[in-house]
Amino acid sequence: MSQTAPTTREVAQRYMDLLCAGRFADAFDLLADDATYRIIGTTPVSSEMKGRQLIKDTLVGALGSFQQPLQLRCQELIVEGDRAVGLASGEGAGPSALPYAQPHYAMVLRIEDGRIGSVVEFMDTVAVETALFGKFLVAG
Repeated sequence: MSQTAPTTREVAQRYMDLLCAGRFADAFDLLADDATYRIIGTTPVSSEMKGRQLIKDTLVGALGSFQQPLQLRCQELIVEGDRAVGLASGEGAGPSALPYAQPHYAMVLRIEDGRIGSVVEFMDTVAVETALFGKFLVAG
């Protein structure tokens, strides 16, 4: 008897549940070996990473540098075909000890054969610059 791959909704829900539980390494284990992860913006952490191990090492390391752990909350999961969008918010204190408040995350996932093939993460990049790097947006 062959086992069928989990549905897009099941994989995406598991990923969001693990992120919200603070189990970041376990969440990134759901990525395909050759997954891509893109963080939108022009911050020092905005980039496209390729490969589950690189993504996991980079992001678990960055999240582990928070002085107050990031606590995510998923408000909605939207699924269509092999795509899912997790709408979430989060709070914590970054390495700078400044508050990190993300009222709106959007994580766009593409699911392939029961694994996450790609993630594109949208967030407030000013919050990243402030909490992670101690930079402030000032009027010119």
